[in-house]
Amino acid sequence: MTALAEEARREPASAWPGLPDEVLQHILFYVSPSDLLSNVQCTSKRFCRLASEPLLWRHHCQVRFTYWDSKHRIRQKFTGNVGDVDWKTLYMHRKRVEAETATILDSIIEGQVDRIQKFKMIADFGYDAKDTLLNHCRVSETAEDVLARRYYANAVLDHVHRSKALAEWKKLLRGEPVPLERALGSFDLFVLHDQHGDLLEISEIFDDLASTLRAEHPYLGQLSTRKKALTVVRYLRHRNLTGLSTELAYRDLQNTFIGIALQDQEHPSLPLISVAIFCVLAQRIGIDARCCGIPNHVHAMVFSPNDETLDGLPVLPGSAQSDPMYLDPYRSEEEVPIQSLRRMLSEWGLQPSQHAEYLGDSSTPNVILRTSRNILATVHDFRAHHGNAENTGHPTIRLHANPFADLDNAFYAALWANYIFGNPFRRSEGTTQSQFIPLILERFERLYPMDASLIEQHIVPSYNNPTNAQHWELREALRVVRAADQTPKQLRLRNTRAAQEGVKYKVGQVFRHRRYAYTAVITGWDIECGMDSDWISINHVDSLARGRHQSFYHALVEDTSIRYVAEENIEIIEPEIPVSLMSLAGRFFKRWDRENRMFVSNIRDEYPED
Repeated sequence: MTALAEEARREPASAWPGLPDEVLQHILFYVSPSDLLSNVQCTSKRFCRLASEPLLWRHHCQVRFTYWDSKHRIRQKFTGNVGDVDWKTLYMHRKRVEAETATILDSIIEGQVDRIQKFKMIADFGYDAKDTLLNHCRVSETAEDVLARRYYANAVLDHVHRSKALAEWKKLLRGEPVPLERALGSFDLFVLHDQHGDLLEISEIFDDLASTLRAEHPYLGQLSTRKKALTVVRYLRHRNLTGLSTELAYRDLQNTFIGIALQDQEHPSLPLISVAIFCVLAQRIGIDARCCGIPNHVHAMVFSPNDETLDGLPVLPGSAQSDPMYLDPYRSEEEVPIQSLRRMLSEWGLQPSQHAEYLGDSSTPNVILRTSRNILATVHDFRAHHGNAENTGHPTIRLHANPFADLDNAFYAALWANYIFGNPFRRSEGTTQSQFIPLILERFERLYPMDASLIEQHIVPSYNNPTNAQHWELREALRVVRAADQTPKQLRLRNTRAAQEGVKYKVGQVFRHRRYAYTAVITGWDIECGMDSDWISINHVDSLARGRHQSFYHALVEDTSIRYVAEENIEIIEPEIPVSLMSLAGRFFKRWDRENRMFVSNIRDEYPED
């Protein structure tokens, strides 16, 4: 716009003023917002007025930003009267959030202190920060700190997503209406990272499916409820939107996420997710469809309207409401007779008096709990089979990022779901709500220290009794994590003879463990074993050839764990690119140095000479 302003100054005095407002307004739509603010509106009173038109700034809000925090109610604003919103101020608010988010993220990357508070500062912006974080998640490979920037932008975004997911579940817990796709889509938020498939995007996919369904069946509204339901299930199955291509893949982790099922080319889903997809789509065309509480294999239930039967016949006064119809979208496009379900329940040893309980509809919280149990079962199976990222057996972890990180994230989601929706007092299937707190805390301390604010918001208030042992457990865990986050790292220098002679390897070098064969990268070192005597005894350190009096190294392993490794067990390797470590290494490193075949440290406040 600088050139435009200069041209305006060179034109005869009558040129620009002679143009109608409508023409100038149209021209200004092609001017960048920054030039509008810094140049155009300063040119004259007329340009100041034209450059402040609400229609112009609504346009820039629409095209410049994709994600908005829910507090803005942006959908209603975009479809409402343009003059009812101060669009220019709203745009400037978003630009301020963008600048502050970028500044805070830079600070997180540059130093290891006070990261918890900085994460919360960005999370407080809500989804107003998401566009900026996504830009940093996808920073160019040529960036000086590409790995660190991508890692921490994703970590902050993951924290924002978890905050959103927990907020959705807490609304449901309070009895507020939460659509089924949002309740289940909250699991996706724990593993989403920078991918497409947010709650709004999942809803939009269903909106598009409903529109296509109506377009393909223009007389859908004239059908009976039974025929409508069968049309929906056949529509989904013909598009492979339910079920699995092979039962061998039943326990694959991706099958438990509704967002992945909708977007993946193969659309894999367990019975529960298949039923949820049917119910959500059916509800969009006016069918009362719900998940049924049958054990082991979830079915769908379809209820008739109050004034007619499933076949569209009027209900006579005094007549009982007709029974619902049952469907199994996972493996069939036909109606399932209720007699078949009763026979199945009897074969499982259930008495006829118990059938009504299992043939009734299941609440959304129960659907969430069943989903969480599916996730926990997959995690258990995967770990029991000593799964790794390269094997071809089942179950597999095929989500969005490092498979081991995704496994951790999915497990964390299941723990939170069980905590929020578990009964705090009554034992259910051998567990209580409080039993999940130590499991959440263990992962919080090891993997998710940035979630301190979520622990304080969602767990601490329920255990705010000093006489309760869990009160002290929670407080101590938070105190330890916050203290570690707020304490500057101790400098580890190589200026002593012991360090110069005893520490052979450097931070950033990649190695293979001589005994266990895993690949890892060195993130720190001690001149000799720094663990206590119990750890030394448990890990048989003194049985090593060089015992405890050799250098030991902290290492980030490809399975996301942090190990402590004796120098004699390290075999340095120099891969062209250590693929299995690339998405994890940003926690400690700026980038991969292809020339020297090692990572470039981002923790020089702790190891300045490495």
